[in-house]
Amino acid sequence: MARLVFRFDPELSWKSWSAIAIFGCGFAGLAMGVGVSERPGMAETDLLTRAYYAFGLFVLGGMDLGTPTGGPALGRALLWLAYFAAPVWTASAVFETILHALRPPVWRVGSIRNRIVVFGGGELTLALLNRIKTNDDLARVIVIVDEAQHPQLDQLRSYRGVRVVMVSGDQMHRLRRQRLHKASKYLLLSDRDQLNFEVASVLLEQDPQLGPKIIYHVSNLRFLRVLAGSQVVTQCTPFNQYEMAATQLARQWLVRRIKTTPYRDTVVLAGFGRFGQSILEQLERHAAGEFNRVAIIDLDAKQQALIADEQVDAERQYSRHTFQGNINDPEVWQRLLREVVTGKKEPLCIVSTGDDESNLRCAIWLRKRFPGALIICRTLAPSTFARVVCEQHAIVSVNTTELVQASIPHAWYRRG
Repeated sequence: MARLVFRFDPELSWKSWSAIAIFGCGFAGLAMGVGVSERPGMAETDLLTRAYYAFGLFVLGGMDLGTPTGGPALGRALLWLAYFAAPVWTASAVFETILHALRPPVWRVGSIRNRIVVFGGGELTLALLNRIKTNDDLARVIVIVDEAQHPQLDQLRSYRGVRVVMVSGDQMHRLRRQRLHKASKYLLLSDRDQLNFEVASVLLEQDPQLGPKIIYHVSNLRFLRVLAGSQVVTQCTPFNQYEMAATQLARQWLVRRIKTTPYRDTVVLAGFGRFGQSILEQLERHAAGEFNRVAIIDLDAKQQALIADEQVDAERQYSRHTFQGNINDPEVWQRLLREVVTGKKEPLCIVSTGDDESNLRCAIWLRKRFPGALIICRTLAPSTFARVVCEQHAIVSVNTTELVQASIPHAWYRRG
């Protein structure tokens, strides 16, 4: 027979545990044979009846039972304790409910001194918690999530020590009532750029000295660059997850490969969204002059290439070729092989569309076509299946989540 083990559940609040303790004191006193003056024969009743009267202490506090009589001294002491504690607990719960109805205590985060306050409950927050878990104490983290954004509550609450606070969007203005300067860091990781900008602006308005403590995510890099001279950009630390992931990938694989080949490489970017654009930007920054041709395949290749051009100030040191179409279209690849990859030098291929299955199929096909090439296949989230298949075909398997997690600076959650 399996051994029965009782464990403390941190998800239950102290009020829940105090109610259980008060009931336990009352029930234990009655179970030990203590009688009451207004209910003769209580000591002879069954346990279910005694449990019923113990629950009743939270309503009448023993006024209908009378004073404890007989039984051991310890039992009488426990019952007296329950007599006083139960009505106090009930009264506090009633007052709290009334106050909550009159003025909902939205930001129930308690003390935030030296805490890391995180806004958002998506993949970025989970990546941050995983990063902190390997290096620091999660008990320092308070996660504030907007219930309208369908946060991953089950996963957030699975991290022992993390405090998760639910709020609604119309309650964000109450942020101004908190003593925000006492927190260690503010990481604004909501999926909505507007919310991140708004919270960062509120924090700065309350205390301009908070700027170095505020780190926030921006999905739209074009919008961020337009705001380059604004207070919320110059005083705080904005970042983009795809830019971070691309930086990590370039540092770990791409730049080293390009610098070690005896020839100028041809780079094939199958997928040119924010991640693909960030990869090209990192190559231009850290390996300029080391590659001579870039081939881009995307459903909106021309438009995305024009967007990427907005961020480039220096003259390109390579020729760029755009192929508008799906990476599953054989005709697109035939044109690319005919116009760009024409010699015996094998290209560097990064497959990073938003379709994991298409990425994997395309990467395997490229491996058969270029046996010695460096081929990188990206998935959005960690996938054991993709990793195993890629290993079997000598393909580098990466995913955005782990790249972002690995690139989170220690300074973002360091103590002090």
